[in-house]
Amino acid sequence: MNIEKFIQKKDLTSYGNKSLSENFQSVDKAIAKLQYTERIWDKSRSQFQLKYITCGQADAWMRMRQISAEVARKRLALIEAKFNYMEKIKRAEIKERNAEQEEDRLKRELLQIGAAKLRAGAGQILVKIEGAMKEIQTLSGMHDTLKNIIGDISESEFELVQVKAHIKKSLMQSIREVRMQGVIGTGNQEYLEQCGVSPTATLKEIVAFLKQEDEKEIENTSMMHLFLDEFAERYALACVQQAEWLGFEAKADMSLTYSPNGGAK
Repeated sequence: MNIEKFIQKKDLTSYGNKSLSENFQSVDKAIAKLQYTERIWDKSRSQFQLKYITCGQADAWMRMRQISAEVARKRLALIEAKFNYMEKIKRAEIKERNAEQEEDRLKRELLQIGAAKLRAGAGQILVKIEGAMKEIQTLSGMHDTLKNIIGDISESEFELVQVKAHIKKSLMQSIREVRMQGVIGTGNQEYLEQCGVSPTATLKEIVAFLKQEDEKEIENTSMMHLFLDEFAERYALACVQQAEWLGFEAKADMSLTYSPNGGAK
């Protein structure tokens, strides 16, 4: 049942010295005019947000992990949305069929209203489904280009790069704190220590880096990227003495890892 026709029958007065039916018609035109914009912003994040913010971690493997996590979340949401859409459509069809068989006019119209409401809801779900599909395809493209950089993706390879990945993250966060307040905060001091890296040595290196960055008047983050990679390479073995102190084996147990090509290794 059309809502405008339903309202028109009631002949209700509204704002602007017009009937409610007339205002509904004007609003419908405004909605139709702007509806194309919903397709532009039908996803929760732009491609820029996904690439530079959501998946902007200091290490490539951590970016790949984030891509995987984002796809997993979208996949679950997409499954729920698909079934929700199909359920609403089928419930609408049942109401429409019942309306055709209903002899009582008011009950028939109520069933038609219920069917229209379900179809309208299904239409809104479709918009969100398309938004999720766009994000998944964006993430898929990000996966492909990143895979060309890091090579084969497996849990064992991920475990092997964890030390450098966390050193990079702790260093990047420490750089921000030194820029802001001249010291490394307690949280990132702890993070560095957990990686086996001395916060004192790190502070000295950051100060020297920031001075060099300032002198060269670097206007982008390229120099920082080189510093992160070089620092992580030099301090990667620091975790060995940390593991010994903790009483753990420094190396990951590769027998517990999964390989896409061969199951558990």
